[in-house]
Amino acid sequence: MKIKRYFAANMRQAMNLVRQEHGDDAVILSTKDVEDGVEVVAALDPEMTEQKQNPNPVGSSYKSPEMTRSVEPPGANQQDIAAMAGELKAVRAMLENQLSGLAWGQSEQTEPERVELIKRLLKLGFGWRLSEQLVNDLPVVNTQAWASILASIEEQIPVDHRDILEHGGIVALVGPTGVGKTTTIAKMASRFVMRNSPSELALITTDCYKIGAQAQLKTFAELINVPVYVAENQGELVALLSSLAHKKLVLIDTAGMSQRDLQLSQQVTSGHNGITTVRNYLVMSAATQLSVMKDIVQSFNQVVLKGCILTKVDEALQLGNVLTVLIEDQLPISYLSNGQRVPEDLELVRKRELIDRTIVLGQQNKNANENERAYRLGMGKEISDAQ
Repeated sequence: MKIKRYFAANMRQAMNLVRQEHGDDAVILSTKDVEDGVEVVAALDPEMTEQKQNPNPVGSSYKSPEMTRSVEPPGANQQDIAAMAGELKAVRAMLENQLSGLAWGQSEQTEPERVELIKRLLKLGFGWRLSEQLVNDLPVVNTQAWASILASIEEQIPVDHRDILEHGGIVALVGPTGVGKTTTIAKMASRFVMRNSPSELALITTDCYKIGAQAQLKTFAELINVPVYVAENQGELVALLSSLAHKKLVLIDTAGMSQRDLQLSQQVTSGHNGITTVRNYLVMSAATQLSVMKDIVQSFNQVVLKGCILTKVDEALQLGNVLTVLIEDQLPISYLSNGQRVPEDLELVRKRELIDRTIVLGQQNKNANENERAYRLGMGKEISDAQ
């Protein structure tokens, strides 16, 4: 496969150049306007051309003489294929852009009110699929449409209304490194001992990689007179949990997204070895992009998640991304953490307040154009996939 670019003043001249050199066997990979005219990228399989020029019908007694041909380097064909794949990818992206622009423009003309509502949701940070669904679920678009959408969002947000600290039991905080699991443990522990005796609480860390994390947790624990235990493997963790069964609350601080930590949590949560209930809560930063947040939830679905705790709300530029994940994955939310103060900056979730925060941040959002562009690209991709 040979790929070549042709430049001409117009498309007709460019196609003539392709035909003059390759005849009708050329395959047009892409066309685009350039400063002095047009560019056409064409491909030709030399073997196909040779077969047409030297046909040898089946059953014929004639055999063509063996010709000495130069052998191309082994990597040549692979390079051609890679180049062609790149060209095809570029053509697909170009088509998706064009289709998305047409679809968006058509929607703006035929359903301007619905498009405007979608834009408002995108500005708040909601994913484009959920935004489209919320608007399409409206029976009619009128002056109450926006209020109806907000009411639908509020109804769909899953919330764990039971206070983890009041409920007690064995609670493990899981999540990627750097989202604030250790600080959240400290906030929860400090708040617990304000209502209960320190003797009713125990802390366990399975983070054997970060000495700083252990030191931080031990420092907090000393301030509130609560013991900290270290579990390096499943056996140690099971033994610790058995010995601490009399505690009202046991909080487990885990390492992060390592496979070891996921397997450890999964094994303990399964109910084997005499340990009946470990409630896992996924800790996520509100400042995380929507696509990354979705990947995190997918990764931690290896363990049974009771709910999630949202940290760094004070650092987030938008909260529609969070609400999108909660609604689409039906992951209940328990706490919000909106600062570094211990234990003040930890609060139970109230749906209405969460939506109000989302709206306020959306009014300050400077990335609305990027969200709209993502929606337009999504429309174009759906159209191209359907064709």
